Amino acid sequence: MKQKKIFFAVFCCFLLLVSCKKITGKVTAVNENSEMQLKVEESTETYINDIIVLLFAYDYNSPEFIDDCLEYLQQEYGLEENGGIIRPIVFPDDFQKGGRTRISILRDFVRGADVNAVITFGAPEDTAATLTVLREQGWKTPVYTLFPQDELLPSEYVSDFVLENVDLQRQIDAESLFFLTSRLIRYTQTAEELNVATMKNVLQNIVGFDWQVLPYTDTETGIRPANHFVLQSTSTIRFGTIK
Repeated sequence: MKQKKIFFAVFCCFLLLVSCKKITGKVTAVNENSEMQLKVEESTETYINDIIVLLFAYDYNSPEFIDDCLEYLQQEYGLEENGGIIRPIVFPDDFQKGGRTRISILRDFVRGADVNAVITFGAPEDTAATLTVLREQGWKTPVYTLFPQDELLPSEYVSDFVLENVDLQRQIDAESLFFLTSRLIRYTQTAEELNVATMKNVLQNIVGFDWQVLPYTDTETGIRPANHFVLQSTSTIRFGTIK
């Protein structure tokens, strides 16, 4: 009888400890030694809430595009001015100094320790040269270059990846660009880092499957830079009338 009371007391203490402990992660059932047990799988995904700088430049700096894009991103991430993580900057509007447009002002927007990534749309000339100055000072913030008008070789040097659309038959619509941007921002919030072996697959997941991500090949040298890719529509283009 005494042994039963001791066992019951120990059992109650166990239940009390379990009920007070917060368990996080996914719980799955596993079969071990013919007994069903619960296994807690700890989540390894890490989220970062630092600032994402979005540069809107050539072909992507119209008030309509910017307003629609930010309205879409505001719902999920919020703008910096409202306590969110998106810091939008517009070229040339935000780059005026002494009556002149200076791309070097970009460094002031991105050099802060709270900046987690920089995403550029239609980067103008000397964007890469401006960021290279920071790189040489030890600045390691990821840069994702979308549809640049800057020189490609410097862009490849300073960027984690460069992405272009070379499909003359189809332009990427605004809504698809909003989806792409949102997925890219979500990717920057994880602890995962891009590497050459997985970069193409990561980009394909970010872009979605209406477009195929292909390696860029320099037409003059035949060289394929490891971090430069182009988009090709997966839709079939038909000409003429089918009766």
